[in-house]
Amino acid sequence: MPHSPDLAARLRAATWSAHQAAAGDAFLKGLLRGERGVHYYARLASQHLVIYRALETAVAASGDGLAASLHDPALERVTAIEADLAALGGPVEPTPATVAYAQLLAGLAADPVRLAAHHYTRYLGDLSGGQHIGRALSRRFGATTTSFYRFAIDDLDAFKQQYRAKLDAAGLDSAAELALLDEAARAYAASHAVHASLADEAAMVA
Repeated sequence: MPHSPDLAARLRAATWSAHQAAAGDAFLKGLLRGERGVHYYARLASQHLVIYRALETAVAASGDGLAASLHDPALERVTAIEADLAALGGPVEPTPATVAYAQLLAGLAADPVRLAAHHYTRYLGDLSGGQHIGRALSRRFGATTTSFYRFAIDDLDAFKQQYRAKLDAAGLDSAAELALLDEAARAYAASHAVHASLADEAAMVA
């Protein structure tokens, strides 16, 4: 039977500690502070290209389940990332952590609830804290390299409210809710692994 109508709030609460940990990401902080140059930003954008291709392909293949119901074409990032990378000199190879993340996403096309957890963590993050990151990176590297962070959405706050309302109206049963919450934690862990792999690369050449 359908469970609680406050799923979006529960999902946010369940991922809050992971969200706070992400705010202290060493690799990203290095970029924002000017400690890492454009090569490292191109590395990050290249990981994004692999991840969002996998995510958007999985959502398109997931049928009419939860992930598809949350999706909006205005969220799609692949074309924007490709434009950024063209300005940055082209993509570079993904790290093993990125390849693993993409494989995880591809495997979730058959599980729209768990896929929705990744959809939530990536896109809601991009529409929230990602906006501050995008402005800072634009100041450092130029607007032509930060299309990824700009959405053709007039009111981001209203869009996020509508997104959360869709989650609340999904009518998931208890098992599906638990799966969603569990997968959201895995999404944060996968993203952290990607950034950690980039930080490790940077440390090796420092």
